[in-house]
Amino acid sequence: MQDELGIVDARDLALQASCPLLAVPRFGALPPMENGQRILVAANGVFAQFKLDWLDCIQRLAPPAALPLPYGEVEERLRFAFGRLPIHLIEQFVDEGRKRLPDEAAGALVYSRASGALRLVMHAPVSASPGHITYGVPTLAADDTLAVDLHTHGRLPAFWSPTDDCDDTGIKVAGVFGDLHRPQPTAAFRLVLNGLYRALPHPWPTAEPPARAPERPEEPPVEAGVLRRILRAILG
Repeated sequence: MQDELGIVDARDLALQASCPLLAVPRFGALPPMENGQRILVAANGVFAQFKLDWLDCIQRLAPPAALPLPYGEVEERLRFAFGRLPIHLIEQFVDEGRKRLPDEAAGALVYSRASGALRLVMHAPVSASPGHITYGVPTLAADDTLAVDLHTHGRLPAFWSPTDDCDDTGIKVAGVFGDLHRPQPTAAFRLVLNGLYRALPHPWPTAEPPARAPERPEEPPVEAGVLRRILRAILG
């Protein structure tokens, strides 16, 4: 970070300001933080803390160091300012997705800092098919934040595709719904934390994995004498 003259590179200062490193106090309280992210070094591991208008999350990154550290401990936590995801908004999104079958659909739950509530916004597709969708994200008000990113897989099951992994950047909740032609859709939800994914529970069952074919019982080994007689009968 410093050159031979002890001068700190301004780029390092900018990076450290955007993601500061903090030793967890052993006796005092963890200092509050503004919106952003920081790394916490604790006696019980290394953690990342993320703070937004709608989110306060501490996620473990690494286990405790081999060398005992003279710091305090911290526990993982996940708190949404809006509480639980509002089921009625999710059901509205699923209804909109069914209207657009067989193509995929996309939308979002936008959090308002002023009201402390979420609202559903459907994204107008630029192009859509049963296997893909591209769309433009609408301009948000100054106190609005995109909290939950939603899309559908049409008649396909809900799963995380490589395209989803590329699209899921930043900090948000992501949800995908599939099997929309059936009475009960399938779904998958996860918390996206700048490249980390944390699976989230939800009330929609996921598709059952294919049943494993029963293993054939092992046949007893052929005795050497029997094997020789079989070979003589074949070869003459």
